[in-house]
Amino acid sequence: LLVAEPGAAQLEGERRVATIVIADVRGSTQLLEQVGTERWVGLMNHVLQLLEAEVYRLGGEISQFRGDGLVAFFGAATAHEDDPERAVLAGLAMQTALQRYARTPGRRGGGDLQLRVGINTGEVIVTSVGDRQHYSEDTAMGEAITVAARMESAAEPGTVLVSAATYALTKADFEWQALGE
Repeated sequence: LLVAEPGAAQLEGERRVATIVIADVRGSTQLLEQVGTERWVGLMNHVLQLLEAEVYRLGGEISQFRGDGLVAFFGAATAHEDDPERAVLAGLAMQTALQRYARTPGRRGGGDLQLRVGINTGEVIVTSVGDRQHYSEDTAMGEAITVAARMESAAEPGTVLVSAATYALTKADFEWQALGE
């Protein structure tokens, strides 16, 4: 697959169906203001390690850490026939891991840690972006990622919100609560 835009370098990539998981700690900016930069960085590092472990345990791959959250793909680099189910399981496991950590007696700082998780399944283009002489990375790009981000921003703290596409592929595997359009 080749994608070209006027005035842009040619981008090579491969179309794939993947399930995207986007997770974000709610209220992290206020938390930063409460505990200070050093404690916040230490706390977020620990939280991201907890979340990352669940993604890898279920066969996904981290694409990006975002200060207080992450983007993960199931099926972009390595495909499993049950990637949408694995992604939902990872989202639920991340919620459980963070809730367990938030209840840890004697945990220093962090207040009320809550996570929002959004998940979508759709077509992405897996490609390498950037100038290899300076900086480049392999990633997946496309509308499916934008929809996952919308799911994350619309999710209530402590929940996993999935798109209709992911729901259609996993509806028999989980108990669901319909939220409407």
